[in-house]
Amino acid sequence: MNDVFPKDTAKPFKWVGTRPVRPDGVPKVTGLAQYGADFALPGMLVGRILRSPHAHARIRSIDVSKAAALPGVKAVVTSKDFPEQKFDYVGPERVAQNFWHMTRNIMAR
Repeated sequence: MNDVFPKDTAKPFKWVGTRPVRPDGVPKVTGLAQYGADFALPGMLVGRILRSPHAHARIRSIDVSKAAALPGVKAVVTSKDFPEQKFDYVGPERVAQNFWHMTRNIMAR
């Protein structure tokens, strides 16, 4: 017996319990759907991220000379290419960001 929502006072829902039409369902399931990563345009630059194979390792130096010398490489970006950030929370209280934390967690400073 359901004491929380008695049958006589329950409001019928329009979508709950129905099977909505999903026009993109078949392409997604069959692998035919096109996403942003599936497109290649002439002259398009592609970025790659090289992560350390060692968890919590202390990175003492990074030698990018071999990577920069590869054919087709336009740029090699390391943490030294970004400015130092102040320890400061920026933005409204509920969504404030601390860019100092981000540069240390993402770019291995």
